[in-house]
Amino acid sequence: MIKPGDVIPYLKMCQVEGGINLQRGMNFRLRGGLSIILMSLRPDAPYADEVIDEGRTLIYEGHDIRKTKGAPDPKSVDQPSQNHGGSLTENGLFYNK
Repeated sequence: MIKPGDVIPYLKMCQVEGGINLQRGMNFRLRGGLSIILMSLRPDAPYADEVIDEGRTLIYEGHDIRKTKGAPDPKSVDQPSQNHGGSLTENGLFYNK
């Protein structure tokens, strides 16, 4: 049985979740209603995610805005909680849960 905080291989994680191909960092309400957050704590990881307070607090950057020509650097802008049409963004799904 996998417990919170366990580090497991990618393929095992996908298998345990019913064969779902987990590619995004934030996976909202998958089968069974569970949400999964993937993160890397490697020194060269592209996001500054971290776990503090003896594993009780997760600091997670979430999704960046899309990188488009003429737009600001995605790392310098918070992704809004809603898209232009009003639907929730990936970050909005978790914030409004």
